[in-house]
Amino acid sequence: MKSLELNYEYEVKEKLELDYISENYGVDIIGNDSSKALIEISAKVKHDTWINDDLKKIVKCDFDKKHNMLTIKTNEEDDIQNIKIIVHVPKKTLINAKTENAHLLLRELIGSHQVQNENGPIFITDNLGDIQIKSENGPIKIIKNIGNIVLTFENGPLSIKNSAGKFKVISENSPIKIGNCQGELILNTENSSIKILKAGFDVVAISNENGSIYYEFQDVEKGKFNFKNQMGGIHLVIPDEIPYKIAAKNKLGKFYVGLKGDYDGLEKGLNVGNEKNLNMVKGAGTVKITAENEYGTIRLVDTARSKKSFDFNFVGDIIDNSMKNVPEDYSETVRKGMGKAKEVMKNIDIPNVNEIMENVQDKMKDIFVKVSSSELKEQTEEKINEGISKVVQEVHERVKDRDLTENEQIKVDERSRLKILQMLSEGKITADEAEKLITAMEGK
Repeated sequence: MKSLELNYEYEVKEKLELDYISENYGVDIIGNDSSKALIEISAKVKHDTWINDDLKKIVKCDFDKKHNMLTIKTNEEDDIQNIKIIVHVPKKTLINAKTENAHLLLRELIGSHQVQNENGPIFITDNLGDIQIKSENGPIKIIKNIGNIVLTFENGPLSIKNSAGKFKVISENSPIKIGNCQGELILNTENSSIKILKAGFDVVAISNENGSIYYEFQDVEKGKFNFKNQMGGIHLVIPDEIPYKIAAKNKLGKFYVGLKGDYDGLEKGLNVGNEKNLNMVKGAGTVKITAENEYGTIRLVDTARSKKSFDFNFVGDIIDNSMKNVPEDYSETVRKGMGKAKEVMKNIDIPNVNEIMENVQDKMKDIFVKVSSSELKEQTEEKINEGISKVVQEVHERVKDRDLTENEQIKVDERSRLKILQMLSEGKITADEAEKLITAMEGK
C-alpha cells in the first residue's frame, strides 16, 4: 500500500457556502478563526504508480469566488482505501451536505446547515444555527447546538444533548435520547423508545406508537405538555415543586400514581381496570400536562427511576482475585480496564443484568488490545474470562430468588410488550395473537 496526501487551500470570506457531495467517503468539517478554507486529503492506494496529484480525480474542489461558494465532490475508486477528508473553514459557514455510506462530522460552526445522509453516522457539536437533517439507517448525535432542529429519519438512534431551540422530530424504528435541552419539542414516532432527561422544555408534544415514553421535568414553571402513546408505556417524572395541572386518560392499560396530593378519579398507587381518568392540580397549575394511552401503563411519579438497592461488592472481590496471576508487565493496564468494568457494575439494575454484564464484558475486552504478546494475551484473557464467568454466575444466583419490586416488574413487562410488538412487525404473529399475548401478560 502507498500513502498519498493532497491539500487544497482557498482565500474565502465569512458566511462561506460549502456543498459536499459524496458516496462512500466521509468528511470532517471543522470551523476556525481563519479566513481560509483548507481541504486535507490522505489515502492509501494499491499501486505504486499513483502520485499525490492523482487524488484530484478522487476529490474535486471548486471555489466560486464571486458567490463565496466552495463545492467538494468525490468520485469513488476501487483502488483507494482508508481515505480521510478534513475540511477547515471559517466558523461562519453554511453547510449543504449529501452523503451515502459515509460519516459526516460538523464541529464549531456558526451557520445553518442542511444534511441528507443514508447508511452513515452524523455527528454535530458546538454549532450556532439551525439544522435540517434527513437520514436513514445511521446514528445521529447532536451536542451543544443553539438553534432550531428539524429531523426526519428512520432506523437509527438519535441523541441530542445540551442544546436549545425548537426541535421537530419525525422518526420510525429509532431509540431517541434527549438530555438537558430547552425550548420546544415536537416528536412524532413509531416503534421507538423515547427517553427525555433533565428536560427544560416549555412546550412539548410527543406522540408514539408501539414504543415507550420516559420524560423528566426539570426547572419549568409554565408551559404545555402533551404525551400520547399506543401499545407502550408513558412514564412522567414530575418533581414536587412543579406547579402542574394534569389531565390523564388510559383506555385499557395500568395506571400508577406516585404523586403527593389529592386525586380526582384514581387512588394513589396502582390502578387496574377499564378506562381510567385522572385530574389533579398543584399550586398555580401553570404547567399543563395531558397524557393519553391505550394499551400501556401510565406512571406519574415525583422522583426519577431509582437504582437498585442490591449489594454488588462481591463483584470487585471476584475481579481482584482474577487479577492475581496476570503478568506483572501488564497488570497496570489490566487494572485500569478492570476499574472501568467496576464502574459499569455500579449502574446495574436488576431487570438489566444481562445487558449490563455484556457491557462489562466489552469493557474488559478493550484491555486485550493493549496487550501485545500473544502468549501473555491468552493468559490475561483466560483469567479475565474466568472472572467474568464467576460474576455472571454469582449475579444470577443472587437475583433469581429475589422478588422484583413493583417498579422493576413493570419495566420487565414493558420489555415483554415491545418484544411482542416486534414479533408482530416482523410478521411472526398476527394482530389478534399479539393482542391476546399482551392481554395475558397484563393479567398474569
